[in-house]
Amino acid sequence: MKIAFVGCGYVADMYRQCLDLHSGELELAGVYDRDSERLAAFTKTWGDRAYASLAELLAEPDLGVVVNLTDPENHAPVTRAAIAAGRHVYSEKPLGMTLSEARGLRDAAAKAGVRLAAAPSNILGEQAQTLWRAVREGAVGRVRLVYAELDDGMVHKADYRNWISRSGRRWPAEGEFETGCTFEHAGYVVTLLVAMFGPVRRVTAYASLLIPDKECDQPVHPAPDFSCGLLEFNGGIVARVTNSIVAPYDHRLRIVGDAGVLQVEEPWDFAGPVRLKRTATTRLDRFLERRFPLRKGRVVKAVRPVPFRSGRGRPPMDFLRGVSEFAEAVTAGRPGRMDADLAVHITEVTEMLQHPERYPRPATVSSQGECCGRWIGRSESRRKSHRPWITRRP
Repeated sequence: MKIAFVGCGYVADMYRQCLDLHSGELELAGVYDRDSERLAAFTKTWGDRAYASLAELLAEPDLGVVVNLTDPENHAPVTRAAIAAGRHVYSEKPLGMTLSEARGLRDAAAKAGVRLAAAPSNILGEQAQTLWRAVREGAVGRVRLVYAELDDGMVHKADYRNWISRSGRRWPAEGEFETGCTFEHAGYVVTLLVAMFGPVRRVTAYASLLIPDKECDQPVHPAPDFSCGLLEFNGGIVARVTNSIVAPYDHRLRIVGDAGVLQVEEPWDFAGPVRLKRTATTRLDRFLERRFPLRKGRVVKAVRPVPFRSGRGRPPMDFLRGVSEFAEAVTAGRPGRMDADLAVHITEVTEMLQHPERYPRPATVSSQGECCGRWIGRSESRRKSHRPWITRRP
């Protein structure tokens, strides 16, 4: 299927680096960015066609999917323009900056007869599929509790001015600080938890801007740099999700069940190991757990090897896997796994985490009934057969 990128910033290089993993499936027709310097640098680096305007890109014959890689504040207007042109859209996260904005985009797409999906797609990765299979097969018994840490350390103290993408784009610190670490990162774990346990029912959250002065080169109005929320799922499962760019770096995701704990270190590393640690029951086990707290347990056998290598500047996840799955769903006329209803649900939960002042406490998630059963239904059916759904894409 023919696709086109709108936005040639930092994340666009990560998507472009993954294109070779989908040769024969996805064809990049060209790219566009309103900043002519960014556009020129990107096309010089990758050798892609540059469109002179967004209108020219949207008029591309046989264009299957517009991949919206703009900054979060421009996700909605660019997606809206693509929908109006009759194009299917895959958007970087978040779909919108508010629940109302996300719902508006979903409804506009439905009215126009086009499809809409949004990142993150790490649920399609080998690590996530291995974790999900272990949960379904009862590796830790009945799941009771989830701890998800998304702490990035004090980013404003880091040397981020030297974080340069392949086409020479500096990491967009000012934009990241203004969007907020919760909107930037929470989706990686919330999507995974919704896939495994169903829609979030209620959220109790707290957020704060702990360090207003981010020491940037230009004035910024940063969003909260810390949030902590409790997500309640059907069946009594509770997840604590913490986001910050203040606390030391820690991206652990731990799923606690009656019989043990499943843990991953990086929820967006497709090749990251899933570890299983049995519940300490004897006095010796409990002593060893206290004495050697870093013991992480045995590695769970992966559903399959990761068909690409990260490191040396290559991203740890296949950013185009979600686009590929979406394109396949559009071609086959089947429901997509990263669909608009799921994206709306993730947007609402994320907004509750970053802006709890907009909602009552605890807040009932209004979109839980809208969150379709693409994942949940498949999860239940495979829980009986112990066969995970795994993307077939390399």
